[in-house]
Amino acid sequence: MSFVKKIIFTFYTLVKNIFQFSFFISSILLFTSYYSTFIHPSSFILLPFISLLFPIFLLVHFFWIIFFAVSFKIRHLVIALLILIFFFPQIKEYYNISFAEKSNDLSNTISVMSFNVKLFDLYNWQNSYQTREKIFEYVKNNPADIMCFQEFYTSEDSGDFNNYNDLKKLFPHYYFHTAYFITLRGNDHWGLLTMSKYPIINPSVVHFNNAKNNGCIYSDIVFNKDTIRVFNIHLQSYSLFKKKKWKFNQKPDNENFFQALDKTAKGASLIEKIYYNNQLKTQQAETILHIAQPSHYPTLLVGDFNDISNSYLMQQLKKNDYKDAFIEKGNGFGITYHDKIYLRIDYIFHNSAFQTLDFSTENNPQTQNISDHYPIKCILGLKK
Repeated sequence: MSFVKKIIFTFYTLVKNIFQFSFFISSILLFTSYYSTFIHPSSFILLPFISLLFPIFLLVHFFWIIFFAVSFKIRHLVIALLILIFFFPQIKEYYNISFAEKSNDLSNTISVMSFNVKLFDLYNWQNSYQTREKIFEYVKNNPADIMCFQEFYTSEDSGDFNNYNDLKKLFPHYYFHTAYFITLRGNDHWGLLTMSKYPIINPSVVHFNNAKNNGCIYSDIVFNKDTIRVFNIHLQSYSLFKKKKWKFNQKPDNENFFQALDKTAKGASLIEKIYYNNQLKTQQAETILHIAQPSHYPTLLVGDFNDISNSYLMQQLKKNDYKDAFIEKGNGFGITYHDKIYLRIDYIFHNSAFQTLDFSTENNPQTQNISDHYPIKCILGLKK
């Protein structure tokens, strides 16, 4: 073999080994990011960050399949496809194809909406007057039997927006359940609102001891001859684009930690933000599940969870037999958050008492610029 051929062969072998090693490493990272969601996020600072990388590693795996296919690496292609089959249930969480299901018993179906309304554009991110009217117009033209609003704002000040009263006028026959987690100047309120076409009884509030602007309300709703329980939820965000300051010796349920969250500074690293905010979110979700699980009512968990579908929180919901309506009957990517990054973080979960008949992410010209979240809607059938 000539010297040139030896160089070419050595180079080919090196490149081949690099590609094989890269495929091995990316596959290991894919499995690691998936199984990291089965471990409590407080166990290790990198765990929440690793789990967030799962869709990226999954996308890399698709590139490997294409590469092996076009380069006729049959053995590697078969391995890559087997790995893909293993993760098929997780793929449905990011991109889904399903068909609406008609119910023979229309009297036992109920429609549900979840919508983070971003305070009705209170701070004029778009144009407060126009945006507010567009939100009202959308809700009026696309009502649901149960409507859950997060980041709800209203004021009794004569010069401000009394969104509560205006919605009352728009839906005079609906029942209202609201809770405010922040009140300033005695008149201005920030919180959650649930509206129902059916009577609301026993309205309750869940205050999180590790947050002041997140919370949960749950409403027992008399539907036909049954009582269903609806949780309207707004969990801690990752605050990736906000400057925050933390100290490693502060625990998430420690008062000093909470005070540190309010201090704007040069900020923590990306990994720190993800780690600490994930702990806050997990504690909040555990509080809700502690209330929801003993209930014998048909139950819905609805709202802005501020979490992707591959996370410890979602694993806990699955573990407790809650079904994601998007996975049941959604289509496409189902992206609900569309500001700077594009994610599915708004959900409608139900227990086994319900069956999802239809689901839609309301991404259309009417909803493009009225919030940083798209509304989501579904039709559920209550099993007999």
